[in-house]
This record gives sequence, structure tokens and C-alpha cells, in this order.
Amino acid sequence: MIDAQWIAQLLECGLLRGSFVPPEQVRDLRDLTRYRKRLVQDRARESLRVQKVLEDAGVKLASVATDVLGVSARAMLDGLIGGERDPDVFADMALGRMRPNVTCYATH
Repeated sequence: MIDAQWIAQLLECGLLRGSFVPPEQVRDLRDLTRYRKRLVQDRARESLRVQKVLEDAGVKLASVATDVLGVSARAMLDGLIGGERDPDVFADMALGRMRPNVTCYATH
């Protein structure tokens, strides 16, 4: 209560400035940045959850795929769901930089 009275007296004397409120465009940009950050965090959380479920099931997809939700990894997951078990078929599903890694694992 005493602090509130002190602040009121300072305001009456003109010793306090108003709070800084950024322009609307800056506020909108901050909102979008926070929203994007939350989306990126949510995607990372879901990726880790998928990776944990796969490892609990004995599927070590993360050892050959950097992103378990990437195009190649999703194709391999679809193959697993479809009942595919042949490592050579999974090696053929690898695209781009992932291809040499998967081919190495498929031959061993």
C-alpha cells in the first residue's frame, strides 16, 4: 500500500514516464516470432516422441536418418507399416545424402 502511494505521488509530480509500447508492426512481428518458435519446439518434441516409440519397438531409424520425420524416413515407416521387412527395399527408399548410409547398413 505504501509503495502504491509513493508511486502515485511520483506520478502527480511528473517524475515518472509512461511505459514503452512498441509500434503495432513490431508487436505483430514479436507475436509471429513467438508463434514460430513454439511451432518449431512442438515439431522437435513430436520428432523425439516418434524416435522414442521406434527405439522402444527395436527400430533404430535414427542411426541412419538424421530426421525421423523426413521424406526418406517417412517412406521407410510407411514400408514398415505395410509389412515390408527386406533391408534392400528400405535401402532403395533412401534419398539424397541418406542413401550411402542406408546402403552400408543394408549390406551388413
